[in-house]
Amino acid sequence: MLGVSHMTVRRDLATLGESDPLRVIRGGVIYRNEESERTDRYSITEAKQAMHSEKLRIAGKAVSLIEPNDIIIIDAGSTGEMIATLLPEDMPLTVICYALNIATVVSRKKNCSLIVSGGYYHQSSMVLESNEGLQLLKQNRANKTFITASGVNIELGVTCSNFFERSTKQAALLSSSTRILVSDSSKFGVVRTGHYADIGDFDIIITDTGLKQDERDRIETLEKLKLYCV
Repeated sequence: MLGVSHMTVRRDLATLGESDPLRVIRGGVIYRNEESERTDRYSITEAKQAMHSEKLRIAGKAVSLIEPNDIIIIDAGSTGEMIATLLPEDMPLTVICYALNIATVVSRKKNCSLIVSGGYYHQSSMVLESNEGLQLLKQNRANKTFITASGVNIELGVTCSNFFERSTKQAALLSSSTRILVSDSSKFGVVRTGHYADIGDFDIIITDTGLKQDERDRIETLEKLKLYCV
């Protein structure tokens, strides 16, 4: 379309600075809207590109904890979608979710029974939000819940970028006997606006080996909390 070679485009992109309205990501370029840069607004399109290999390892470890006939809740987000994708085809499971991308993936798994809460569709995160959806979560129970985060801070807790997700994440946590936080290391030390849990509210944390040693040491001092760095 531009009438130039790939290498010319790559060289031009390499000259971009922090003040430019374009940001290079793995496999493409994103227009950096000034308004969204001033907020915590989440974009699942961008999230799928960031820390991809780390998220894939995290998702693999999460799936290894699942047993046949488990009832699981999969939270929204790119890591949640990877967990759904890696679910074994031959394992009977019941999956509860509230994001369109995750529901679409799970619906293709022949041995999975799917429960989806409906509501208003948020395009940036693909989350379905409604009071009725919250009630559905509260009325069901799960063996394991896999919860994602935009920020994980030992002092200020676990946070999300979209404030409307707080109630849904909290309902998912309260409906499960084992609560598992799945978050790559880039989220640790970060604080977003929507606080929905403290680190001590989880039974298991799965992250990658990029987690700083001092943060790992502090988490490992917490009682009854298992930390996996994969």
